[in-house]
Amino acid sequence: MTEQTTAPVSTTASEPPASGPLTVREITGDEAVETLLELGGSFLQTPAWGRAKAGWRRTHLGWFDATGRRVGAGLVLSRTIPRLSRSYAYLPEGPGLPWDVVAADPTVWLDPLVAWAKAHKAFALRLGYPVVSRVWDREPVKKQVVDNGLLSFTTLPPAVDNPTARSLEGWLDHNGWLSLGADGVAVGQPRLLCIVDLRDRTEAELLKGMNQQWRRNVKKAEKAGVQVRAVGAEGLDTFHALYVESAHRDNFMPRPKAYFDVMARSFATDEGPVSARFYEAHVDGDVLASALMIRFGRTFSYLYGGSTERNRDARASNALQWRAMRDAAAAGCEAYDFRGFNTSLGATSPLTGLLLFKLGAGADVVEMVGERELVLSRFWHFAFAKAMAARIAINKRRTGGGSAPEGDI
Repeated sequence: MTEQTTAPVSTTASEPPASGPLTVREITGDEAVETLLELGGSFLQTPAWGRAKAGWRRTHLGWFDATGRRVGAGLVLSRTIPRLSRSYAYLPEGPGLPWDVVAADPTVWLDPLVAWAKAHKAFALRLGYPVVSRVWDREPVKKQVVDNGLLSFTTLPPAVDNPTARSLEGWLDHNGWLSLGADGVAVGQPRLLCIVDLRDRTEAELLKGMNQQWRRNVKKAEKAGVQVRAVGAEGLDTFHALYVESAHRDNFMPRPKAYFDVMARSFATDEGPVSARFYEAHVDGDVLASALMIRFGRTFSYLYGGSTERNRDARASNALQWRAMRDAAAAGCEAYDFRGFNTSLGATSPLTGLLLFKLGAGADVVEMVGERELVLSRFWHFAFAKAMAARIAINKRRTGGGSAPEGDI
């Protein structure tokens, strides 16, 4: 079991508490990254992610105390109603704040953000609260999913039940922050993540944390001569072809190549605190599996992947994830983030196998407080919701109603 997540960590004892009333104002992307790294923020709050989200305006905000010290940072993505100045403001998996401190008095930290949103004519503010709510060990989850369906494990007693999250959730409920995705349908970023704890663990210990089938598949891949390499943007075409093949096989709608092209170019750095790479598992040059990975700070994240039916016995996907996990540990990361899963899926869906694949690799299920929405103008929010519902309906008709494989990123 792991308590490590992509959530920001607490401020250290050497850091003084925030002094006096807090203010929020715009900062540079570099300043935001500096603070996010200090507090353990998400890659979804970085300038690179902002560049990857075409159609959204991006603004980096800093939280400052009375002494002028920067004590938090976040990325606001805004989408404006056409021909109007009203906008929808969204902070995915953020901002980066000392959340244990925030939970003690959320008003002090969130009211300045709400004031900023109102001043900039936002009709709604959506925020992903990156605070661990509950954690379940993988073995009970796996058994419950196989026997009783995908979400049945949430009725089990968790291994971790965070009182800080309970306090924060109570405040949010009382102050009109509406929970999103509570009906089990994936909305925005997922609340349920699969995380492998890398802290102070050797390769042998990580391998031991996998189930027997996973360890067997790693050995099969070695015997089959599977090699894994990390490549840059030149891996896009191969990745997308395998990703589309997987989409057709597992009945979900793939994203277009242009989406991944923008993402790869946005994160196109070989060094530094945030970077993206395509991992390719191949046998004698024949690429059998490919995945897009992003590293930021202490977290290494698996975003999307695809594989072919060719030479399935080589177990290329297992080899790919095992190599990435070892690279993450070697880079000093503390968490290998398999990201989330679509909780609207039934137990018989082929995508349920994706969850079991992640659990078999040694991941536990971590539930975050997740996304909440504060409506600032009911009129404009209603108009926006109607427009978005119509857009979703059109997209479903175009795609035949196929589902997405994982939570939206």
